[in-house]
Amino acid sequence: MVSLIYLRYIWLIDKRLIKDNMKTCKTHATAVSGLISVFLAIVPLQIHAQQAQPLPNGYFVVVSTFKDSQSREARSYSELLNKRGFTSTFGIEASKHYVYVYLASFGYDQFAQSVDRMKAARAKDGFPTAWVLKIKDGKEIKEGESVEESNPKVVAKSPVSDEQSLVTEYIPNPTPKPIFKPQHLGNTPIFLSVIKKNNKKVLDGTVKILDVESKKVLGTVNANAYFEIPDPKSKSGDITLVASAFGFNDATQQMNYKQTERDTVNEDVTLFGNFFMLTFEMERMTSGAKTTLTGVSFFNDAAIMVPASRNQLDDLLDMLNENLKMKIRLEGHTNSNSRGNIVSVGPSKNYFALTKDRITTSGSAKSLSEARAEVIKAWLVDQGVAADRIETVGWGGSKPIYDSKSNLARKNSRVELVVVE
Repeated sequence: MVSLIYLRYIWLIDKRLIKDNMKTCKTHATAVSGLISVFLAIVPLQIHAQQAQPLPNGYFVVVSTFKDSQSREARSYSELLNKRGFTSTFGIEASKHYVYVYLASFGYDQFAQSVDRMKAARAKDGFPTAWVLKIKDGKEIKEGESVEESNPKVVAKSPVSDEQSLVTEYIPNPTPKPIFKPQHLGNTPIFLSVIKKNNKKVLDGTVKILDVESKKVLGTVNANAYFEIPDPKSKSGDITLVASAFGFNDATQQMNYKQTERDTVNEDVTLFGNFFMLTFEMERMTSGAKTTLTGVSFFNDAAIMVPASRNQLDDLLDMLNENLKMKIRLEGHTNSNSRGNIVSVGPSKNYFALTKDRITTSGSAKSLSEARAEVIKAWLVDQGVAADRIETVGWGGSKPIYDSKSNLARKNSRVELVVVE
């Protein structure tokens, strides 16, 4: 077809030359020669255009995947999308021998924009399995891997700003595996993302998985990691996931084990190529909420905390500093009502060690439980929290949550937190 067009073009030039008698034969020959050169240059370009080119660095909103032997099919599909009004193109990831058709591409500093475009593709454009691909030097890389050059140039340091720098937290993706169709929780891992609602900060927490029909707990796992969910083996396949993080209200999500792709229409369920992501946006505890300081524990017969308790105490301090009007009550509990020694913090005020200046007295279980609540308050006050924002009470062993003879009896010894206002 191309040759016929150019031959006709040559014929028209010949006709014009003969009619006008303005060109010599030498000029005519030169024109023909030039046209033939153009033709020979264009033909290879057309053949080459059918081959997928390597994807440049950046993020890509992918809507379809082909094998590298299917470049023509990928090109045809991309052209079809363009006819439908999309801005589509395609490129190859050579290490996996995949050709990807995508709707948009973004720079490394535009991850949020690429996710927004992916969500729009799913919700509005009719691509329910659209996902974000990250490419560096022609290869797919995991989120969080460095995109810097191996030998970066030395750049002069900019003046230090008084503003707090923004820290982006990255969790690496699992090793890529073949993608099954349809994808569901039986053949595709899920990433359980627990984040703070107002600033998207990653939170330490757990996720409990329950079968909706039997109410049976299928398992409890740490948040912000990848898991293969156990099959509930129920008729509906419906599961409930409950996320918990200290200082926050629980957040609940519903999914289906076998029809998870259907659930991706929900804002908090996302399919990223070879894994699902379920997002729990957590909100702070409000008035009347109650939780246990499970991360705070004490030395035997002592109102002195073990060093590991500092992690959760820091979380409690953050919660109080976020809302300067919040008031709380700390309620101490023990596993029994017997009397005994009570070891307390000495003049050195070391809340996390049995120092030589520690003080030993004798007292009731109620006194021990109250002393434990008081020592947490003392630490918080030392960190700048107003004393009138914290109430304390000791209940001794009068409010157990487990039988005193059970294997869980030691958990009766605890400090609970109640948000008063």
